[in-house]
Amino acid sequence: MDRRLTGWRCYACVLPGMVRAVISNHDGNPHPALLPLENFLLRDPARADTIAQWIRRSPMVKVIRQMAGGEFPISLRAVAGLRMTGATGYLAALLMESGVLPTENFDRIRLEVWEEAQFAAIEHAEHRRILQRYAAWVVNPSFSDEGHLSGVDESLRLRRARAHLTTVMDLLNHIGELGMTLDTFPQRAFDEWVAIRGRRGRDATRFMRWARVQRLTRLRSVYEQSGTAAPSFSEDDRWAWVKYLLITEELALSWRVGGLISVVYGTLATRIVSLRRDAVHVTPHDVRLSLGSEPVILPTAMGELVKRLLDTRPAVPSATETWLFPGHRPGRHLTATALKAPLAKRGIHLAGARAVALMTLSRDVPAPVLADLLGISIEAATRWGKLSGHDWADYPRLRHTDFSASHDGD
Repeated sequence: MDRRLTGWRCYACVLPGMVRAVISNHDGNPHPALLPLENFLLRDPARADTIAQWIRRSPMVKVIRQMAGGEFPISLRAVAGLRMTGATGYLAALLMESGVLPTENFDRIRLEVWEEAQFAAIEHAEHRRILQRYAAWVVNPSFSDEGHLSGVDESLRLRRARAHLTTVMDLLNHIGELGMTLDTFPQRAFDEWVAIRGRRGRDATRFMRWARVQRLTRLRSVYEQSGTAAPSFSEDDRWAWVKYLLITEELALSWRVGGLISVVYGTLATRIVSLRRDAVHVTPHDVRLSLGSEPVILPTAMGELVKRLLDTRPAVPSATETWLFPGHRPGRHLTATALKAPLAKRGIHLAGARAVALMTLSRDVPAPVLADLLGISIEAATRWGKLSGHDWADYPRLRHTDFSASHDGD
């Protein structure tokens, strides 16, 4: 039975009136642009309890009321100007998923709004112009993907972009305070600035490379080479995790399937959670998953779990069923953190499992084939092969030899 709200009336009974009140102006007339939101919130009677609680508690309901009354613009840029919280991200996702606003990358809009405020405070006009060019040409284009690919309200990519631009602003402000420009700032002073700030200072390397290409400076910033670390877990650990994920009922199905994809195929968590439902191909004989350009045939037990996941109803209503791992916000997929955290609590460390999986696979499969199956670069597949002690350097020659031998009689 539905939970009671007041008297003998259930949430399913009172919710239509609650929603209509939210999207109406002071005269009680609903805003035409917000009617799709009303339809979206009422489309699933089974979730009336949850929607009603959200209306009663969320600070964003006040914003919607202001939109209905014409006191707040119905736009993503306006929402992005609010304090950056999960609630504002949820509101943006709700407006896009319901069709009130077109789908855009809200993280990109948030970044642009943040940049406008931060860059306006830079006193040195030339440095401000340089930052605006750098952000527009280098940083912002990384957010050019479609809106729903942003997995969380303030994604890791957004936080990194803001941190990177903050570092660049710190550098330019330091140069300006010394009465210098990028072109006159000496290498010794730049090296000292980097050394004092450590890792944060080294984050200016990407900007400095761009500035050199643009002939704005002659400063050099050495890139630190990041190698592929050897795994700290064993193959026995890996297969123990596989067995546990296949049989346990203590974990949510999405965590089990996501963990298995990572442990078996070495796929990054960020890539796993962004898999679409159409990446799964179910046939009468097997289940195939497209991680790269060529689908992989899943082991039978794993395939059965994936089919169960496909049949699972999303916890949050969505206008379209897009994601294999739907998240807790409209139109969003599960976050990598939400996948990794519950597994880590049970001793399953996806980063270590991924390293073991890729080393094992690279011993058995040539780098070009592994790259096609797993959707990784040939360079990465080759590095894992070398780390495993089998780099398949002679694979093209062997393949040609085998082909020639099989056609000697032609």
